[in-house]
Amino acid sequence: MLRVRNPGHSHRWSVESLLSDTLPLVSDAGDLDPTDAVGGLPSERSGTRLGIAALLYMVGVTLIITLLPFQFSWPDQWRVMTTGNAIDVAANVLLFVPLGVLFRIATGLSRRHAVMGALAAGVLVSMVIEALQLFEAERYSSVLDVAANGLGALIGAIVCDRAFRRQRPDVTVIGRLFLELPLMGLLYLTFPLIWLTALVSVAAPQWAWLSIPLAAFGGSLLGGVLHHVRSAVPPQRAGAFAAAAIVIGMLPALSRAPLAIAIGASVAFLTTRLVATRQERSPMWNRRFEVPVLRASAPFYAMFLVLMVALSLADGVAPWSLGAGFPGTAQSWDKVEILRFLVRVAAFTLLGYMIAEYRGREEQRLANAVPRVLRWTVAAATAAEIALGYRAGRGASVAQWGFVISAALYGGWLYRLQLEHVIAVSRETRDPRPIPRDL
Repeated sequence: MLRVRNPGHSHRWSVESLLSDTLPLVSDAGDLDPTDAVGGLPSERSGTRLGIAALLYMVGVTLIITLLPFQFSWPDQWRVMTTGNAIDVAANVLLFVPLGVLFRIATGLSRRHAVMGALAAGVLVSMVIEALQLFEAERYSSVLDVAANGLGALIGAIVCDRAFRRQRPDVTVIGRLFLELPLMGLLYLTFPLIWLTALVSVAAPQWAWLSIPLAAFGGSLLGGVLHHVRSAVPPQRAGAFAAAAIVIGMLPALSRAPLAIAIGASVAFLTTRLVATRQERSPMWNRRFEVPVLRASAPFYAMFLVLMVALSLADGVAPWSLGAGFPGTAQSWDKVEILRFLVRVAAFTLLGYMIAEYRGREEQRLANAVPRVLRWTVAAATAAEIALGYRAGRGASVAQWGFVISAALYGGWLYRLQLEHVIAVSRETRDPRPIPRDL
């Protein structure tokens, strides 16, 4: 039911209106109909699928961090360590905390079984990694790493269980976080990208300038949502929230690049406020506002991608070269280089999510979205790899090209799973009372 609260802003639609418009459309889509769940609530099934997808993605990120450049050979001797310094132990614990959290979310096990399962899964994944590192000439396997990784997974599962065991997604939480809008999933995915950029910026401060196009992109998304959806959140408060997200996300690099981060925070505030308060120019009957918001935000993200590639060439250029595998040796893939590659992977994951969402309401099945996601991401990845072919000591890489395209396809899949889960939760939490919008 359409609810018009302000004659001057009759284009804004209530959450109930958006859901009533979305649900009939999705219920006609074979792979998005949550009523096909067998056993348990539909939201539990869809949440499990989304959790498993996120868990697999995190496992992939962990493999990148621990095994790049994936160059294996039979060792002359087996190298196994039983000791390590405190910093490495802490890092290995923290590395597996997200895996424990996602394992707890993704499994339908009882509390005790899920926590112990997270421990077992953490140890198993770590043992596989350490076994593979035996076949990398410049790496060492460590028994202590297995114990630290298992502990990290256990901590993650316990923290997740205590935080959420007494809570279920309800209409208040959905309303306050705008979780009924799949478009907001794109905004929440931006924060890990900001965080990875900050970690790179600690060693390469010039990368902090990437926070500016990311701030404009995030501000445009948030402002666009506030502009089209009836909300009691003042634009100034939303802008302050966006600015704070930039500062918090870039906090590791704050002392290294304060000017770039300050500009980024200012851009986030101004973009959110300006977009949220702009004059409406679309037809009053247009309630499909995801596409206009994505169109307005896309140029900022394109600027981020171009600047990311340009900064990768800042270390020096050389004659163009192309290799099949990952360039360099394990020693040349230091922490900064690994983080740079993770920024690219995260950036293309978000790009795939964005492309899938652009026509997500029209394409009822994931298979229909794959060709379009593939076309756009192949073009973007090819352009980036051609430019990176001039990077001194690295060059272009077929393996890296294929990796980021796979990440984009994964991002498109995450969008479909997230949309399915939002719909299932919204169906179960519909309430005749008005949804709060007071953050």
